[in-house]
Amino acid sequence: MRWLAVLLVACVAGCGVNPIPEPPFERPPALAGDVVGAVCDECDGAPLELTGAPGSVTDADVVWAVNLDGTAPPVVAPVAADGSFALDIDGLRGDEVRLQARRGALRSEPVDLIAGRGALEPSPRPLAGCFEVERELALPEAAVGAMSSSAVALAHSCGAPLAIDRIALRAPAPEYSLEGTAAPVVLEAGSAGELRVVYRPTEAAARGEEVALIEVSSPEVFRRAVTLFVAGAP
Repeated sequence: MRWLAVLLVACVAGCGVNPIPEPPFERPPALAGDVVGAVCDECDGAPLELTGAPGSVTDADVVWAVNLDGTAPPVVAPVAADGSFALDIDGLRGDEVRLQARRGALRSEPVDLIAGRGALEPSPRPLAGCFEVERELALPEAAVGAMSSSAVALAHSCGAPLAIDRIALRAPAPEYSLEGTAAPVVLEAGSAGELRVVYRPTEAAARGEEVALIEVSSPEVFRRAVTLFVAGAP
């Protein structure tokens, strides 16, 4: 029986279940500080200069920016080792700019800011508590000649009817088309609509991003922006 006791001791030491190592935790990118804008009102065609101080971006490689009031393509700028960044984008004082920190396919929550001198102010969000729209929509990849689609719910619990005057792409993007709820339309309190986006790539490299704008005129004037992109695209 001595050999059995030795075997049991050896098994206790070496036959246990090895724990499965957990993958390293990845912190998502984040915009964590003020963004400063400089506008030259007297300069013809001068871009809007945006800068983030050291530490304004964390866990990100680049900052992506788009002018929601223009049609120019988005701009991507690298993030320095100290978490600062600087970029130039076509724009005027009062334009609304959407910023996002990114690392590979990981993305921070988009931040919408009003351009001007000094620190940019957050965009107003009327009826934010009763008309919430997702700020991004990821569409499945599709082969050239095929299509994929996804949708954003348009639901509200505001006390008054919601008049949507226009739903459109910020700038032309042949690979995206908007379907579902057609504007102008009035959503009664407690009702819902749907913004369905169809992605049809026309060439292998067609993986661009664009923004859909939902413009409301009543009971207050405002808009919601939804970034459209292909899931997994850098």
